[in-house]
Amino acid sequence: METIVFLGIQGSGKGTQALLLSQKIHYQHINIGDLLRAQIAAQSDIGKRVKSVIDAGNLVQDDLIFELISSSIDPACPGIIFDGFPRTKVQAEHLLEHFRVKTVILLELTEKIAQIRMGARLNCPNCKATYNKLSKAPKIDMICDECGSNLVQRDDDSPEAIQKRFEEFRLQTFPLIELFEERHLLKRVPANGSIEDIFAEVCRKLDLK
Repeated sequence: METIVFLGIQGSGKGTQALLLSQKIHYQHINIGDLLRAQIAAQSDIGKRVKSVIDAGNLVQDDLIFELISSSIDPACPGIIFDGFPRTKVQAEHLLEHFRVKTVILLELTEKIAQIRMGARLNCPNCKATYNKLSKAPKIDMICDECGSNLVQRDDDSPEAIQKRFEEFRLQTFPLIELFEERHLLKRVPANGSIEDIFAEVCRKLDLK
């Protein structure tokens, strides 16, 4: 199945851009973080195993990620957009072996700007709506527009967890950039502009009108 991959430091907007692209070309959007959080919310066996890992900002074991992906694929979709996968060389090799990778989009953003963005993120624990104080603020401060619940910051968006994720990104994801460049699959997109401008550049890189 044809796939498009979004890579980038946490806070670079991978989820937003992947969702917009999914809506445009009707590919399935698979966000690994969302899959894992859904398992945690369901209090499944997998969810219990990974909760402490995600809360601490660590990466989940590869075999668990592969299991989640395999069970989540919709065969009716013409393709897949991966967001948050791969994050390690082992995951990248699995991707190249099991999927037909069309393009890997690298959203480039400095750690300083990424940390500011991530520190502004808010989530609704009830209906799972997401917000950002900088780009998508709720109408009433800290109150969900959809259901009226109090908004919270995810545990893995704390300053300490963010720094740990940045370190993991440098150690594990940087080598993937070289790998995909060697395969002539990588396309770089600056991610410090508006959502609309970044998406326009993503579409240009993919030759989409």
